Amino acid sequence: MNITLVSLLVGGLSYNPTLPPHLCIPPLPFYLRTPHSLTASLPPDPLTPDIHSRSIPVKDNQWYEAEWGDKQLPPSPPNRQVDPSRRTQAYAKRKPYSFPFIKTTDIELALATGKEEYGNQVKLEELLRERDIILATTSAAYKHQELFRKTKKISRLLAPSGYILDGATKSLVDKYGMMGDAVDLPFIGAAGPCDTEDVRPNLTLSCDPSSPYRTPDGTCNNLDNPSWGSSFSPFRRLAPPEYSDGVSGLKVSVDGSPLPGARLISTSINLSRGKQQPRGLCFTLMHMTFGQFLDHDLTSTPVSKGDNGSTISCCNEAVLQNSSLLHPQCAAIDIPAGDPLFAPFQRTCMEFVRSSPAGRCKLGPREQINQATNYIDLSALYGSTKQQSDALRAFKDGLLLTQQRPEGDLLPPSLNLHDGCNTRENFDRNEFCFRSGDDRVNEQILLSLMTTIWAREHNRIARELKKTNPEWEDERLFQEARRITVAEEQQVIYREFLPNVIGPALVTLLDLAPRTGREYTTDYDPRLAVTIANEFSTAAFRFGHSMIPDQIRELSAGGVSTARELNSVLFAPFPVYQPGVEEALVRGGFLSQSALNVDLYLTQQVTGKLFRGDKGFGLDLLALNLQRGRDHGIASYVSVREACGLPRVTTFDQLAPFMVAEFLESLRRIYRVVEDVELFVGGLAERPLVDAQVGPTFACILADQFFRLKKGDRFWFENKDGPGAFTPDQLEGLHQVSMARILCDALPNSDHFSLQRWPFTLASPFNPLLPCNSTCIPKLDLSLWKDSRRK
Repeated sequence: MNITLVSLLVGGLSYNPTLPPHLCIPPLPFYLRTPHSLTASLPPDPLTPDIHSRSIPVKDNQWYEAEWGDKQLPPSPPNRQVDPSRRTQAYAKRKPYSFPFIKTTDIELALATGKEEYGNQVKLEELLRERDIILATTSAAYKHQELFRKTKKISRLLAPSGYILDGATKSLVDKYGMMGDAVDLPFIGAAGPCDTEDVRPNLTLSCDPSSPYRTPDGTCNNLDNPSWGSSFSPFRRLAPPEYSDGVSGLKVSVDGSPLPGARLISTSINLSRGKQQPRGLCFTLMHMTFGQFLDHDLTSTPVSKGDNGSTISCCNEAVLQNSSLLHPQCAAIDIPAGDPLFAPFQRTCMEFVRSSPAGRCKLGPREQINQATNYIDLSALYGSTKQQSDALRAFKDGLLLTQQRPEGDLLPPSLNLHDGCNTRENFDRNEFCFRSGDDRVNEQILLSLMTTIWAREHNRIARELKKTNPEWEDERLFQEARRITVAEEQQVIYREFLPNVIGPALVTLLDLAPRTGREYTTDYDPRLAVTIANEFSTAAFRFGHSMIPDQIRELSAGGVSTARELNSVLFAPFPVYQPGVEEALVRGGFLSQSALNVDLYLTQQVTGKLFRGDKGFGLDLLALNLQRGRDHGIASYVSVREACGLPRVTTFDQLAPFMVAEFLESLRRIYRVVEDVELFVGGLAERPLVDAQVGPTFACILADQFFRLKKGDRFWFENKDGPGAFTPDQLEGLHQVSMARILCDALPNSDHFSLQRWPFTLASPFNPLLPCNSTCIPKLDLSLWKDSRRK
């Protein structure tokens, strides 16, 4: 190897080649341009047939209801003993029962029971408010509940019907002994009036089929089912839920005993971070942050709230001493005696409040609500309701609101000193936390910066469109700029991000890669629901949590490297107000700092110190993820494998071909039986597919979701038959869009800036650094939108 290549591999951003146009890296990441055939690039082990035989889209609960909804169902068996094997069946293998024996009077009594239980909850919440039993605003748990798991007013209005139906369903399940079949209860029809449903903004729909623009809340995308994919809708499921009582109780072991404590599992499997070695492609923190930004575009799960939207404390000293004060939505995580981090602080309990239930009319197991739109539509930037979208607009020249500063525009400020993010010291210096389409924008500083980049891109496009079409009014400028920016996001996700995650082989097999040139797609399917899967939101798309580093690095223009502890920039975006910091974060954290591998090892910065502020301890993200899975009744790892068409396993030994040996031994040591292994840790323990970051189970969940997000979106940017489809010339321009160009256009001093061609991976001989003004990083020609007319 010559010295130039060695310098590039070792020095990263120190090498800065300038390539003439005829040597430009083609507009495909190098890992999609391997000389191997598709077959050759698949794993040479038992995973190979699994990829070919996997059925995408997976038959989920929405398919299940559509399949059986209008059919004559088989009668319930006279013997109400539950068949344990039914708990791990995929929806494709289930045959529902009709429950003809349930009396109307019993349903009425069950509803009365549910209302009584909810009424008692409301009374307790009033008592807790009177006694001021809430979270301290300086605590890590407060930040988690109020800033990270923010609950919208609509969610709070929908929740009561969910609580009531939980109680009613549980009453019937207990009376008739049908825990294993509770998932079939929705087939008996509506359980009564749904008075709270009228607060949802998408029930009275009037869709304009010819409108070329998405609605802010995701309604009217699917004209046959206008509410599909809209905000404040329930998640769907790939496998039947596994609640302890069949309805809403936290998941337990298959033998009915409690699962190992979530914190105990975290400390038992997360001991060997130092052993981790780089593997395969080296992904940047920009890749990790983009994944987080995308997650916030697609999912937002609210938590239960107390009286008037107050926080709920489960570990308050008064609550620990008097169990009658324990809120029914508490599911606090036990901290074992002798815990290496928490024991010195005499902590025995970690705060955890259950997710808010989705409002519903039918009996059946508990479901959770997604506050975000379910489409790839940059709702993390624009918001998921019209009210939120309007609050972020300047209503002038199609622009989004920003703070105009010499170093580059920033997101609009949150001027509420008591929002849980702002501090008096920074407030007095005119340094504020930010507002955007998703309330988690301030969670970590690189996420704030990523959102800022996309806001600048929207405004850049709006200004260029104004120059090209000076007669266009604000509304059209905004909608056209939004439409183009969303198309760019979709191009980046499917061209640059997704192949990194699930591997190019699976992307190719499912025809997920964007087309090239002037080529359209014609595979939009209105029968395909894009609804986000609970398993995607609660487990699979959290794979990035294991990529989080201890520190966020900065690299100055002069090559000076510094670092900030991760927790110092959680809900503390203030350094970006200082001159030079933004560019240093781009050079360092975004482009030259490597993300960690996807595996079972998470940094202690998030497994005990999350959101700690100036305290010695915080929250444990790994434990929170496990407890959230139990809260949502997420099916076990082996159940989801089966739903994905992977071989059913009944012993730990059968997982040996699929899992890293060390991780398999950890799981065997923690869980009594393989059926108890939880989806989040089981997925992270798998060996990744070739050229991918995740193993077969997570790859299945992710591939199924992104398949739906592309082929179930009427406004997909390549859809030839979509309303107001882009012209061939416009489409050709959009197919050349890259994250490198978007980043360059967002940087104030881009004329003197260089970055790797594909910024989601570290610089290498196959991914060289190029100046932003290089013709190898094409620009989108917005003059193609001059006097645009839709036919």
